[in-house]
Amino acid sequence: MDHGALRELAAGAALDDLDAFERGALDTHLPTCASCRLLIEDLEGVVGDLAFVAPVLTPPVTLRASVLTAIRTADRDPVSLDGYRTATAAAPRRFRSASWPGPGLLAAAGMAAVLAIAAAGLGVRAMGLSDELAGQRAALAAAHARLATQEAMTAVAADPAHVTAALHAEPTAPGATAVVLYRPGTADAYLMANDLPATPAGMVYQLWYADAAGVHPLGTFHHDGDGPFLAPFGVDLTESVAAMVTLEPEGGAGDVPGPEIVFGEL
Repeated sequence: MDHGALRELAAGAALDDLDAFERGALDTHLPTCASCRLLIEDLEGVVGDLAFVAPVLTPPVTLRASVLTAIRTADRDPVSLDGYRTATAAAPRRFRSASWPGPGLLAAAGMAAVLAIAAAGLGVRAMGLSDELAGQRAALAAAHARLATQEAMTAVAADPAHVTAALHAEPTAPGATAVVLYRPGTADAYLMANDLPATPAGMVYQLWYADAAGVHPLGTFHHDGDGPFLAPFGVDLTESVAAMVTLEPEGGAGDVPGPEIVFGEL
């Protein structure tokens, strides 16, 4: 079994849905392949998340009645069955069996139709759950990134060599307050702003710094308006003379800054 086929077994392993041959092949392969082990761990994590995200699905109260009605209707179609019996009374049995299904098969067909409709509905719901899970995972990743930034800022603030500079609010965000915190000689530089409005749809906040060579664009960020806004500069600000945040179209500006949100000298 080639490596591609073995990787395809990872989903089955995460769901505990492999037969004995597949399980044996995968168990033999895993000790020698770190990428397949990591893939299975990731898939098991997704399966675990689904257990917490997926709501309990309760069938509608009309489902049982619909299924029973379909079965009874298929079992007792008097016109079709009587007509069939009259027309085929003298026909060979082999022809009758091949031409018309018995009541049991009709019931099975009715049941299959109802179950197919129910399965289609569950499939649509599963797609919705997948979207919900993607949103939950994105929110979790954003929370982790925010926590990592907070921890890094705390480490910089604890360093006696750190520098702090206050930025003042511009008319576009009159209630905002902001500070820049950085460790000279390193790229450990961060902005923290309070009461910063949420970024409008299709817009982003962008960091900039200025030095003797000019004004330089940095990263872009979204903010939901809830709590402090934290963002890393990612550059050494030792030789910088100013820093600011601007409001830009999605994707950011490459050279000329847009409307200033906060600005200050360093």
